[in-house]
Amino acid sequence: MITIRQLHELPETSGVYRVMDIHGVTLYIGQAKNIHHRWNSGHHKLSEIVAICGTDAYITWVEVPEWLLNRAENAAVVAYKPQLNTRKPPVV
Repeated sequence: MITIRQLHELPETSGVYRVMDIHGVTLYIGQAKNIHHRWNSGHHKLSEIVAICGTDAYITWVEVPEWLLNRAENAAVVAYKPQLNTRKPPVV
């Protein structure tokens, strides 16, 4: 687990990551083929996370093979129900 001030320490691996506030409440769950690159090139949710909890946000991750990323991320979103993950209804 690292703080959002330590993004340079994220691994260059594929996986699912979870962003939490100081109380351990899950704010966001995402996936990346390269977690380090995703966060260090300007993550699209970073400003929202900072607006909610300043720099007191933490990131944890689990290494997951690329072929399993979607399934693992979906399972984590269902389990944690993070406030910043917005689901759009499927287009039929």
